[in-house]
Amino acid sequence: MKRIHFLLFTVCCLLLAVFLWGCGSGPGSPGSTGSEDTGIIVDAQVIGRYQDTDGIYSVDAFQNVCSEGPPPVLEFFADHQATVTFTARLVNPSTTFQIGNLYIDKYTVEFRRSTDSIGAPPIESDKRFKTITITAPVGSGTTTLTDTLILVDLIRKVQYSNDMLSGRYGSGPAFINNYTAIFTFYGKNDFGKEFKIKTQMDFQIGDFDVC
Repeated sequence: MKRIHFLLFTVCCLLLAVFLWGCGSGPGSPGSTGSEDTGIIVDAQVIGRYQDTDGIYSVDAFQNVCSEGPPPVLEFFADHQATVTFTARLVNPSTTFQIGNLYIDKYTVEFRRSTDSIGAPPIESDKRFKTITITAPVGSGTTTLTDTLILVDLIRKVQYSNDMLSGRYGSGPAFINNYTAIFTFYGKNDFGKEFKIKTQMDFQIGDFDVC
C-alpha cells in the first residue's frame, strides 16, 4: 500500500511541475537562463547616458578643457553610467502557489569590438557587486524596475585613452571605436534557485565634447 501511495505522490508532483513551468514563452532576454525555473520570466534593457541624433550611445574617454579660465574648467569625467530596466512576468499567471522575489547580487560586463572596429584596443571585462530586488508580479501583471549601472568605469576609460594615444591601435576620427557591452546579472530567488539575466547594448567610445 505504501508503494502505491508513493507512486501516486510522484505522478502528482510531476504533473504539478509541468503545470507550473510548462506554460512559459521562454527565459526572457536572449542568453538568460534559470529565471523561468523560478516561475518568473525577466526581460532586461540597458541604455546609455548620452545619445546622439542617430540614436547611438557614446562614452567620452578623454577629458577636455571646457574653458581656459582662470581657473580652467574641465569636462565632467567619472565612471560612465547606464540605466537598466527589468520587466518581469509570471510563467503561469494562473498559479496559486507562492512565487518568490528575485535577488540580483552581482553583474558582469563583457566588451566586444564591432566588425568595423576590429583594430580597436580590447577593453577588459568588469564585475560589479550590486543588490537589486525584483518583486514577483501578481497574476497577469508585470513588475518593472529601473536601476543604475556602470557601463565603462574611469579606469577603463583612462586605459582606452592611453591605448589610443600610444598609436598601436586604429580608429576613426576623434579616436572613436564601436563596441557591444554584454551585461549578465546573477542572483537567486527566495527559495535559493539560481538564475542569470543577459542583455546587451552597442556604444561608441572616443573623444566627445560633453562640456
